[in-house]
This record gives sequence, structure tokens and C-alpha cells, in this order.
Amino acid sequence: MTTPQLAPDPAADAPPPGTEPVHRRRPRGLAALLLLAVVALLAVGTTVADLSPPKPLGADAPAGRFSAARAHRHVERIATEPRPVGSAAHDRVRDYLVAELRAAGLSPEVLPVVGVETKRSSAVTGRMQNIRATIPGTDPTGRVLLVAHYDSVELGPGATDDGHGVAAILETVRALRSGPAPRNDVTVLFTDGEEPGMVGAQAYATSSQLGDPDRTVVLNLESRGTSGRVVMFETGPHNSALVPALSGHVPVTTSLAYEVYRLLPNYTDFTAFRQAGLTGMNFANVAGSANYDTAQDNLANSSRASLQDLGSTALAATRKLGSADLAAVGEGSDATYFSFAGLLVRYPGGLALPLAALATAGFAAALWWAARRSAVGARRVAVAAATVPLPPLGAAGLGWAGWQLLLLVRPDYAGFVNGDPYRPGVTAAGFAVLTVAVVWIWAALLRRRAGALEVSAAVTGWLTGLAVVTAWLTPGASYLFVWPALFGAAGLAVAARMPEDAPLREAAGALACLPAALLLVPVAVLLFPTLGLAMAAGPLLLVALCAATLPLPFTGSRPPVRARVLALRSGLALATGVAVIAAGVARDGVDSRHPSQVSLVYALDGDTHRARWASTGLGSHAWLEPYVDGGEARLEDAFPPMRWPGVWRTGPADRMAAPSPTVKVVSSRERGGTREVRLHVSAEGGGPEQLMLFVDTRNTTVVSGGAEGLGLPGGDTRESLNGRWTWGYTYLAPPAAGFDLTLTVRGKGPLRVRAVAQTTGFPRGALRTPPPSTLTWSGLDSGFTLVTRAFTV
Repeated sequence: MTTPQLAPDPAADAPPPGTEPVHRRRPRGLAALLLLAVVALLAVGTTVADLSPPKPLGADAPAGRFSAARAHRHVERIATEPRPVGSAAHDRVRDYLVAELRAAGLSPEVLPVVGVETKRSSAVTGRMQNIRATIPGTDPTGRVLLVAHYDSVELGPGATDDGHGVAAILETVRALRSGPAPRNDVTVLFTDGEEPGMVGAQAYATSSQLGDPDRTVVLNLESRGTSGRVVMFETGPHNSALVPALSGHVPVTTSLAYEVYRLLPNYTDFTAFRQAGLTGMNFANVAGSANYDTAQDNLANSSRASLQDLGSTALAATRKLGSADLAAVGEGSDATYFSFAGLLVRYPGGLALPLAALATAGFAAALWWAARRSAVGARRVAVAAATVPLPPLGAAGLGWAGWQLLLLVRPDYAGFVNGDPYRPGVTAAGFAVLTVAVVWIWAALLRRRAGALEVSAAVTGWLTGLAVVTAWLTPGASYLFVWPALFGAAGLAVAARMPEDAPLREAAGALACLPAALLLVPVAVLLFPTLGLAMAAGPLLLVALCAATLPLPFTGSRPPVRARVLALRSGLALATGVAVIAAGVARDGVDSRHPSQVSLVYALDGDTHRARWASTGLGSHAWLEPYVDGGEARLEDAFPPMRWPGVWRTGPADRMAAPSPTVKVVSSRERGGTREVRLHVSAEGGGPEQLMLFVDTRNTTVVSGGAEGLGLPGGDTRESLNGRWTWGYTYLAPPAAGFDLTLTVRGKGPLRVRAVAQTTGFPRGALRTPPPSTLTWSGLDSGFTLVTRAFTV
């Protein structure tokens, strides 16, 4: 008999109500937050380790160590007042340096020379007094040349620029002399006339005193700010043989720096030596650039920690190079190098392209593997990749627009020549927060069309592309992208192998964030003071790219974030950034320690006897306004040096006595279709710091020139907004009797010239009220008197 089969009753097998198993989502969010914490810790830790200057050593430090306390005693003697070329303060410092080198057991010599600089703009000539002394080597294979300039700008005492460099060399000499003599010669060169155009360095680099360029390594100590860590920002050729010398005391350095430096309108004495075929390294601190080339570069703003860092770096590098085989330096190649948490990382620059090729192959393989395992969709990766440029471009736009808004709120910020106020740190952090918020919004919106792995793959693809492009065009910058690209490709391959619900799957896909945090963030932090808030777009590009490598905390898990929640979170993130910026601006107030910087020039036309005040209009202070309330004017016709910014704010001024130029014709003769004119240029009513002469080139072409036995180039040697004064010449600290200038010209009609006398400060009684303590002169077009006269030959 067959027993009927009963269908199973699902209800009978079901667990009692309330006892159903709970399927919990694996803790992906916890893994993402943990990864974010690790990345933040690495970024902060590496940046602090890289950018924190060392503790200054006291005067009781061991004799062989560099002591900032001992070195700063020299700064206090050097930087008591401005010391431009030809001034009494300049000569006092010259004598002090000679005495200190002699006290150290050396035989210093002053090298008087008439120098000329012709490669930047108008030719500049002056009588320079370089100072040289040598520590003889025991078995020299070459020479280490320690260089710093001892002149300063006219307006400031130059405590850091370049008082720190000079003092660091004096203390380095003392430390070297306290121990065994080096193998190689170590020569100290204190150059003259760097501020007006590297005139002293140019004269030395083109003289027979230079020695063998192939066996000379230059270490140039400079400054572009008054605080912060020293940066080795430029090298010459064969740097793979030079960079290891930094391992004794590692400065902040990156092979990216020279690529950036080439884009900036800056020159140092090292430029003259490089052009002469020498190699070496260039050092400077860059933080505190608001004080640079102003009266604020004084003893009160002189950082002993920065001086310790500069001196320790110079001493360690000198010792390394002093014992090296300098004859083999020429066999070196270019290297990729960067400082990392106090360590020096370097490898041959020739590896840039192979590493980029490896990253490309690795990314292609990882993407194929992930697509094959259905971890990513090729179309969704492509959609995400198309949007990756948006956050960096948005961040750059944010930096530009943010600076424009800051100028509306704080018009005094326009007076900072280098685009950075006194205390920019908090404001810069606010821009970084806004940038991360922009990335957050992008990632959250993108998650509606792509998963976290697909976003990570898209970012890794862009990192790979950047690695290839930079390896080809700027190899020194390639490391910033190739290592995140390699890690990103490896992370994508590992994530594709994991189960879809693995808690670490999406974190593995974002592995590029680890090297990105270690490499991109410190460079971004370094670029803020280097470029200034005015060019914050540069570092913010790197901040955005770094943030884009870690989309997990922003994207969340599917389903996508609801629109209302997204709007709330976005608004909160953006508001946080704005609040931080506001706090930074409020903190950076104006006081006697942090004065507003403004432009003001006293300009007197010696022919019409009309005097006026003129300002570039950059910077703001209530005291300035009554002096320049007479409207705007173009001044280049009567005052050729005043071509930039084109339109000046002006106001009437009382005519006062001031040194005035005069030109006399010594001889004039025709020769083969040209005319050779010899002029005697001098000053009446006092001695100016500079005498200039400009030729009206509308109907005249300057073929060549000559002064003090030196040839001067012809043609258009300078820019002129009105196209009239395209040839110019400047004599620094001219002799009381004046000088002769020979011009060979071609053209119809008379030779028309305009002579200009420039004197630091204003005529006595010209200012109606003295400037308050909350105001100082800007580092550009400020604090001097111009008197011009026209002559026809």
C-alpha cells in the first residue's frame, strides 16, 4: 500500500517569531574610518617630521658642532642697519667679515672688481668688493665653494637675507677649523651686489679667479623668508654625486623643487655660477616671506631655529664634499630625490621612465583582472575617470577665487610682494578643508554611477597618466605620482580577488592613498609658503589629488547618500572650511609687529620741476590715502623705471631738493653708418644710490655700449610698456665724479636720453606726517626718490 507524501509546510520549519537570525552588514565603514585615521596620521607625522626646524644649540655646544647661538652673534653685528652696495654700513660689514676670517686663522682678501650683469634686464654695473678666504685641503681633488652675499636691500637690514647665510658660513669655518683639515680645499666667498642683480657673483664667475669649473662644487646659502626649515631647492648638473652629501643633516628637499623654481621670477648668486658651468646646491628658507626684502627682515624676526638648520646642513654637506673625490663629480647623472620624515630618499633619475612604464603595465593588468572578476565595470570606470579632473580644477579655482575674495576683505594683503601675509597657516588650512569638501561632494555624487573600486581605479588611472607625463617632461616630479600609481594598481588587484562583501575590499582598492599621503601632503604644505596664498591653486591641486585617492569616507556604502543628507553634509563641510579661513584672517591682524606694507615713491621731473607722490596701488593703509588722492596716471614717459604696473595712483608733492642727474657730451663722431657718442653721467646736489640712463629707441637703435671698460649689449634690453625706453643702463653706487658711458647708435635724428637718479628715502620735509608703526614699505617700488631729466645729443 502506498502512503501519500505530504508537501512540507514552510511555516512548520520556520523559527518562532522574534528569533529570526539578524544579517549584519560587515563593518566596511569601520575599515574606511580606520584607513582614514592611518592616512591622516601618516600625513601629519611625515609633514611635522619634515618641516619642523631643529632646536637651536647654545654657545656651549661642542666645538665641532654648529651652534645657532654662536652664529647669531654675527647676525647681530651684521644686521643692525641696511647695507646696500656703496653704503658706509656695507663697508663696516666688509671690514668685520675680513677681521672674523682672519681671527679664524685664514688669510682673507678683498677682491675689488667692476662687475656687470646683462642677462636679466637693463645692464647693471658697479664696483664690487667680494671677499675670499680658503681652508687648504690636505690632498685636494677639487674645491668646495661656500657662497653667501653680504649686501642687503636699501630698505631693510637683511638679518636673514643674507645675514643668516654669512653667519652660517663663519660658524661653519670655525667648526671646520676645530678639527682635522679637510681633504679638499674649502673656499669661502662673500659676494657683493647680489640684491641689485648678482653683480659680484657674475664678476667672480667670469673671472680667472674661479678655478677649474669641473672640480668646483658650489654651496650657496640664501633666504626667501625669515623662518621655517631650510630647503635645498636647486641643483646643478650631475646631482647624483652631490645629493648624498645631504645625508649628514637632511634639509627639506625634493627634485620637484627645481621644476617649480624655474617658473618663479627669482635669481640668486647660484644662477651666475651655473651659467659659468659649475654645479652645486642652492639652499634657502622660504617661510615668513612677508618679511622678505623689507624692513621687517630684522633681528626681531630672525629665527635661531632656522639658522641652526641652515648651518647644520651647510656644515654636514661641506664635510661630506670636503672628503669626497670631486674629480669624479662629473661622472654623476641626474637623480630623483626627496626628504621623507627626516631621511633622504634617492635613486637614479634614469629610473623615472621605467617606473612609469611599470606603473602603466601594472594598472592595465590590475584593471583587466578586476574587470574579469566583475569587480569593476569598464564603462563605469571610464565615466568616473572622465570626472577625476573636476576636483583638482575646482580646488585650483577655489584657491584663485578665495584669494580675490580675501583681497576684498583685506586690501592690505595686496601689499605683500610674494602673495603671503605674516600668518597664513590657519587660512591655508581652511583652503585645504574646502578642497577636501569639494572632493567629498564629487565622490558622493559619483557614487550614484560608480562603486568605490571603480572610483579608485579611475583615480589610479590618472595617477598613472601623470607619472608617464612627468617622467617624460619633468622627471624630478614623477615620483609624486608613480608610487601612488603602483600602490593603487596593486590595491586594485588585491581588492578584485576579495569576496564582494569583504570588509577590507574597498579599503584595499584605495591603497594609493598611503604613498599619496606620505609624498603629496608634505610637498603641498611646502608649496604654500613657497607660492603664497596668492598662488594657493598650486598646492591645492595636490591636496585634491591626495584626497581623491581615498573616496571611501566620502562615498559610503550603497545605496547612495540621499540628496537631503548629501546637501546637509556638503554644506557643513564647506561651512567648516569658510570658518577656518575666517579665523585665520581674523588672527592675522595689523599691528606694529605685523605692519601693513604699502608702495610710495617721491618722483620729481627735473625739467618741469613738478613733484608728485606715486604708488603702485598695492597694499592699503589710511595714512597713505592723502598722499595719492590726485587720481591715476601713466608715469613711464617721464620716469622710465616706473613702467609697472602701468597706471599709478598719484598725488601732488612739494618740490624738494634731491640728487639730480646730469649728462654732458664728451665726444660724438660718425663711423660707418653709426654714431659713437661718449657721455659723462653724474649727479648734482648729493650722491644717489643709483644713476640710470635710458635711450628713446623709437627712432634710434642702440648697437652696443660700454662703461668702465666693460661691453654692454645693444638692442632691446628691457621691457617698455610704451615702447619708448627699451634700452637702459644702471650704475650702482656711482663715483662722486660720475662715469663715462659710450653708446654706438644707428638712426635718423638726434639721440634722446633720459637720466634718472635714485636715492633711498624721501627728501627731508617731504612727508607731511611720519608713517605710523603699523605701516612699512613694501619690498617693491617703495621708499625711494626718483629725479629725472631729459637730454638731447
